[in-house]
Amino acid sequence: MAPAATPSVSDFVPIADWPTLEEMADGFREHLMPASDKLQGKSFQHTFENGCQISHVFASDSLTWKILEGEGKGLTGQAQYEAFEVRPDMFLVDFLKPDYNELVTLVVDLSTGQAIAGVSGFRDQDGERRTYTSFMNAQAYGASAVQAFPPTEDLIGKHILYRYTPRDSYEHIYLNKGTFVWHCLSGTEKGLADAEECRMLKLRDNLYLLFWTETIMPVESIVVIDLENMRSTGRFYCWDPKPKRAVHVRFGSYATVLAETTPQKTLQQVSQEKAVKREK
Repeated sequence: MAPAATPSVSDFVPIADWPTLEEMADGFREHLMPASDKLQGKSFQHTFENGCQISHVFASDSLTWKILEGEGKGLTGQAQYEAFEVRPDMFLVDFLKPDYNELVTLVVDLSTGQAIAGVSGFRDQDGERRTYTSFMNAQAYGASAVQAFPPTEDLIGKHILYRYTPRDSYEHIYLNKGTFVWHCLSGTEKGLADAEECRMLKLRDNLYLLFWTETIMPVESIVVIDLENMRSTGRFYCWDPKPKRAVHVRFGSYATVLAETTPQKTLQQVSQEKAVKREK
């Protein structure tokens, strides 16, 4: 029996040869969990740290949002949404506001009332159209005070493989509280890699929110990583400069932890060992 072929190792890919984001994301829903209909008929009201009080009322595939207090008081609208129950009573809700050219992603824990909203849009920066994302933490759920999801260092040192389709796989290494690196191992972006600014929050045990903003392409991503069920669920939103239009993709993946390291502890240990040897 002939041995299995070893996948070829990639080389550096110049930025000019990077594919468009639409080409890259083709099929990325293949491993996305099914959308949930559990929010149908429900409503919730949160007060955010900026003083805005916002309600969301859910129908089968659309929601109605309304600003009850704060900046924009009285504004309301409807939007098509998808909701994903990433853990029992923990939902990622994603919807476009086309009249405002914004994408809203809510992560809501109905068991505690905790919530965070990420709002992405576009702005011109240094002659280029870039994507931005602003976050709002809920301070109250109805009349009850709630805590913000806390920052976490749990992912630092982890090396994780994410398989978005049978063809497209990426590895992540989380370096510190605000930086991670990604590298495409197979698929349309094979060989592409970069280091990006990120933000990591702990939602529950082994459940995390990861946000990152890309340096080369104007991409903003919000992802829930579940290291208990070994999958991720998220979206990205960007202005694709090649076709010059907005790209919005919801995606999911199956995850595998490749390694867990503690570089700071190892550095401290080897430094101490070297110091002891010098003393001898």
